[in-house]
Amino acid sequence: MRRKIKMAIKFCTAIIVLSVFLFPIYWIFITAFKPEAEWFTMPPIFWPSNFTISNFLGTGSTTFGTTTTSISGIVPFLRNSIAVATITSLISTFIAALAAYAISRTKIGGTALAGWFISMRFLPPIATAIPLYVIFSKISLLNTWWALILPYLVPTTALSIWLLISFFNEIPQEIEEAAYIDGASHAQTFLKVVLPLSAPGLAAAAILSFIQSWGEFLLALILTSNASAQTLPVYLGRYITGWRVAWGPLSAAGLVTMLPVIIFALITQRYLIRGLTLGAVK
Repeated sequence: MRRKIKMAIKFCTAIIVLSVFLFPIYWIFITAFKPEAEWFTMPPIFWPSNFTISNFLGTGSTTFGTTTTSISGIVPFLRNSIAVATITSLISTFIAALAAYAISRTKIGGTALAGWFISMRFLPPIATAIPLYVIFSKISLLNTWWALILPYLVPTTALSIWLLISFFNEIPQEIEEAAYIDGASHAQTFLKVVLPLSAPGLAAAAILSFIQSWGEFLLALILTSNASAQTLPVYLGRYITGWRVAWGPLSAAGLVTMLPVIIFALITQRYLIRGLTLGAVK
């Protein structure tokens, strides 16, 4: 009986915690299908009485005028987000793999160097926004994908290096020595032996880099100015003004913004969980 009571308490606690974390997503979902009359009702309406898709199609009439959250309007920003996040993820994971392997095998800098890499994430993005704007304006990179990719590489690569060092430390060096004895070069050993064994760690680093790049807002707002390079977080800001928030169109655009990341996370969750827990238990 005592064990059943403990299990019931754990189950109820898990349900409460899960509800707290999932409620904002539920609220965005139902608001995306609410007509404007139900955005600000008190008490709040937890299930729309009249479902509408005007917030998605941009056909609704609001106090902002005609809404513009149509699929055709959001596609350029979605394209930019996918391109920037994907390129950043691939480059940062590649650089981090080389750096982490070198640190792991040569022990250069010890734990202090790894701590220095992760400390680079402590720098707030606003501290670098003005210098980056001036530099990129001089070299004509403003309002391009590279104006976002290059700054994103700093925090994502730092996290990936810090994460991958532990993975390479877990790979026995005897495996590499066996490859050398069989005639493999350093490059062949790294590419054909070490990288396959560290695939879960590489996947975890790439996924975390992708998610971080996908949701970054401040630098994207400052370094880009139109749909040719602006990402989805900047697009969502269009529905927030100094005097009103278009909650319906904003929620509709928010759903479109979340879906790619949710789908990506569901597909890769096995690699992410395995990568984050590998080496935790001997």
